[in-house]
Amino acid sequence: MQNTKCMQCANRIGWVSFWVNLSLVVLKITVGVIGGSKACIADGLHSASNVVVAVAIIMSQKISSRRNNSEYHYGYGKIEFLLTGFISFFIISGALALLFLSIKHLVSEPVVSPPHLSAALMALISIGATEMLFRYMRCAGVQVNSQIILAGAWANRANCFSSVAVLVGVISAKFGYHYLDPVTAILVVGIIIKACYKMLIDSVRALMDYSVNDRYKEEIDGIVSEMPDIQGVKNIKTRQIGQRVWVELDILVNSRYSILEAQQVGEDVQARLMERIADFERVLVNLCPLENE
Repeated sequence: MQNTKCMQCANRIGWVSFWVNLSLVVLKITVGVIGGSKACIADGLHSASNVVVAVAIIMSQKISSRRNNSEYHYGYGKIEFLLTGFISFFIISGALALLFLSIKHLVSEPVVSPPHLSAALMALISIGATEMLFRYMRCAGVQVNSQIILAGAWANRANCFSSVAVLVGVISAKFGYHYLDPVTAILVVGIIIKACYKMLIDSVRALMDYSVNDRYKEEIDGIVSEMPDIQGVKNIKTRQIGQRVWVELDILVNSRYSILEAQQVGEDVQARLMERIADFERVLVNLCPLENE
């Protein structure tokens, strides 16, 4: 169940991510320019993409908290997926441009002196900061069932991996493998694209009401089967609406029940599911009479 502490973490997570990643952007690009490391600059651009994700989290929380109205009967929950998909597409486009520049540098530009070890130190700082941020955001995202916070968490984990690649590239360049710095920049771009592609696909699925039965069907069956008045359950349909889940299911009841008795059974099922599964916001129960033999 959600508690006050988890909600407080979720509400401030966007600003925490924003300031941490903004600091990393300034430091990485500065160190990359001064220390002559293109991989460090690429890693800085990766952190810049996480700044955009943090802004999306802040905007999403502000918009999705609005109540449903006469124009938006189902609320604003799907703004999370819309913003996540847009950001993912934006980041992938920027990463492809960076990939082109890195390949051009690798093929046409002459070998230069290896980057300064300050780039390696910056990579170590980034690894520690982004890994802690990933764990913090993943915890909050899981507790409040927020897809955009989870997307931000994995974006920071990808940034952690890219910083590891920068560290390896800088140290290798110091041992005479000069081309490993631009090669590492290309590797960082690959990590960015992979992370953002998954975010984009998940967002599109959610906007198209992709089923989340794989996460809830077994639990729904177990809860409903505990109720003695239910003869069976079928046609479970689920969909994600922002941080919450909507459910529709058909239950089999005794055909001899009166309308009021059957209606009471349906209300009991609805109340039981809402009570036992905190992610559920709405449960629609359809009553189907079971013919007696």
